[in-house]
Amino acid sequence: MAVSVIDNKLLASSGLMDEPRFRRLIKFQTRRREALVGSELEIRTTTSYALISEDKPKAGYTVYCMHIHRTSDNRRGDDDQWVLKKRYSELEAFRRLLFKRIEDWEYAVRREFTNKTAVGKLKTFAVISNAMRRAISPSFPRKRMRPNKPAVIKERVVRLPNFVRKLLGVYTDLAVYKTNSQLQAGGFASSWAQLCTIFSELEAFLEIPQPQKDAEIQRQSAVLSLRDFNDSTGTVDEDVSDQSCSICLNEDPVADESRPVVALPCGHHFHEDCVIDWFSTSPTCPLCRRSSYA
Repeated sequence: MAVSVIDNKLLASSGLMDEPRFRRLIKFQTRRREALVGSELEIRTTTSYALISEDKPKAGYTVYCMHIHRTSDNRRGDDDQWVLKKRYSELEAFRRLLFKRIEDWEYAVRREFTNKTAVGKLKTFAVISNAMRRAISPSFPRKRMRPNKPAVIKERVVRLPNFVRKLLGVYTDLAVYKTNSQLQAGGFASSWAQLCTIFSELEAFLEIPQPQKDAEIQRQSAVLSLRDFNDSTGTVDEDVSDQSCSICLNEDPVADESRPVVALPCGHHFHEDCVIDWFSTSPTCPLCRRSSYA
């Protein structure tokens, strides 16, 4: 799921990073995607056997139960439990559906670009196409004549969660790309509607709990609330005697021209990269703990 150097160059030349607010979201999204392939996201998989009919004990299928948990999420209530229960056939069918949806979306984009010459925007859509196609990888387990054999189940217990991770990566990417104004511009109504459909179908298939969705919205809202810092951005609440970034404890962040500085709604300012990393765990100000989301 790692982004290649080519993808990074394509992203840099696409024009998506021209909007400061969206650039920050991209940084945040990159960190979230990296967390999906690391230890931040745990997927513990168990299996159960379900009978098609009680009269036919040998006629059944295996259900793969994926218990999904983010290590940064300390909530343990019943409403926050995320267990995805899917048959192999359901996952395989959704993979085929997603591939078709991507192809249909790409066709709509090409059709919309027939009478356009905006190369920058074309690169924008290429970035999104690459992001979605990461989930359609050859590592997906093949169909088997005897799907309930222990060896087949063992293989799928390993590979199916990897596919779910990739779907979560696409979902995370689309949640950010949908906020970009370029994709909603005139002349792209058809592809925009299809992109929203893909996002909605991913959300429904992954059965993402509402608390998880709410938490992600809060994190994105916190990132979008950041503003470029200047001398007039701070408030009287800020202690002018302490000009260090309280996250990395580095020297005056304003004096460090190589690292962008942003201000939160409360007026406190930090290195952009530092506070974006902070928002991955808490959408609040590191100093005063005020909420940074609307």
